[in-house]
Amino acid sequence: MADLPQSRLAPFTPPFHHTSCDYFGPYRVRISRNKIVKHYAVIFTCLNTRAVHLELAADCTTMEFMQVLRRFYALRGVPALMISDNGSQLVGAERELRKMVEGLDTEKLQEFSAERGMKWQFTTPAAPHQNGCAEALVKSCKIGLKKAIGDHVLTPLELQTCLVEVANLVNQRPIGRIPSDPDDGSYLCPNDMLLGRASPTVPQGPFRHTKNPRHRLEFVQRIVDSFWTRWTRDVFPSLLPMKKWHAEKRNVRVDDVVIVQTSNAIRGTWNVGRVVSVYPGKDGRVRNMKVRTRNGEYERPISKIAVIYPAEGYKDQDK
Repeated sequence: MADLPQSRLAPFTPPFHHTSCDYFGPYRVRISRNKIVKHYAVIFTCLNTRAVHLELAADCTTMEFMQVLRRFYALRGVPALMISDNGSQLVGAERELRKMVEGLDTEKLQEFSAERGMKWQFTTPAAPHQNGCAEALVKSCKIGLKKAIGDHVLTPLELQTCLVEVANLVNQRPIGRIPSDPDDGSYLCPNDMLLGRASPTVPQGPFRHTKNPRHRLEFVQRIVDSFWTRWTRDVFPSLLPMKKWHAEKRNVRVDDVVIVQTSNAIRGTWNVGRVVSVYPGKDGRVRNMKVRTRNGEYERPISKIAVIYPAEGYKDQDK
């Protein structure tokens, strides 16, 4: 396992200065009496404070994601670095943003605080663990939120209310201890950095516990309460440290013959290829590479390939 990147350890930077984002969902919402559509949630997480910001997206198109980004920028500011996977809507948004920045003159760049631009970094295809900051929080939010909503169909504004309150609850989780009495129960949480003050309790009422479907405010509050119960039950075990990927192995090299894991492979067929390029990290370990198969060249992580014939074998044959 590699060391943490520098973007994860950037002291004296504001929240969301280095950010990771991802989509999750979908959730069914009612937009009229007889029409139900699917909406999605977009998660933004700060790579330093691990704070969470949730936004609602009507679909997975690039233009809709651009609107989500504009709302995020208006509330949290423009980050210096954005990390995401290779989703089509995310790649398209990066392309549109680059055109927008290139088309602005110096004065407009300064006006929008974009004179240095924003670096958008995509992870290697088929390597969701490289965007693990967002993936881990997606798992904790998505499972609890979906269980809390269940089969209920919300309106878009009600779903947006749930997302905002869920983000507040997730940002209340402990990430450190205040250096005072260790037995007083105090702790540091992302809300301390976002709000600039301690927020020991999350306002949740009092509300009436009614079964009347017209009392939508109480209904949404019960959903948030259910999420909080399930989040503390399901997420707490994941906060414990896990040891993995500590065994050292041989680096993958150019000309290694490998088997590439493919999700849609036909039964009885194997996707065999040859490594044509490797991308070692700062510690010299190769974790990403480019593989050439009969279908083309693809970038893949080390977890998706298996070496079946090392490059040294060719040298032994030549001798």
